[in-house]
Amino acid sequence: MKMATQHLLLICLLCSMSVACAPERIREVRDYNATFVCDGDQRVQVRFAPFKAVLESQGLSVDMIQQPAADGFLYTRGGQRLRARGDEATWTDGKGTVHHCRGAAASPKGDTTAR
Repeated sequence: MKMATQHLLLICLLCSMSVACAPERIREVRDYNATFVCDGDQRVQVRFAPFKAVLESQGLSVDMIQQPAADGFLYTRGGQRLRARGDEATWTDGKGTVHHCRGAAASPKGDTTAR
């Protein structure tokens, strides 16, 4: 019985610690545009909106849906995948080719000036 009480106390302690250490909730969601430069100087434009992104490259446009990611972000649809953390990104195109990319610029929606 004593062992069960100790386990219960440990579980309560861990639960309270996870709540105390949980990241702060996102208070603002805004649309923004980003440009990634991939292998071979190929440019990929991405328009991000809450829970979705539109990826444009070489005249093609793909509406992608946000997926759970441990860190950074992940968007997928139609065999395409955009995964990034910080300025580093990996884009898998519709043919399955993996492109290693780096963020070039980001701006709020409607603002086309470089920062």
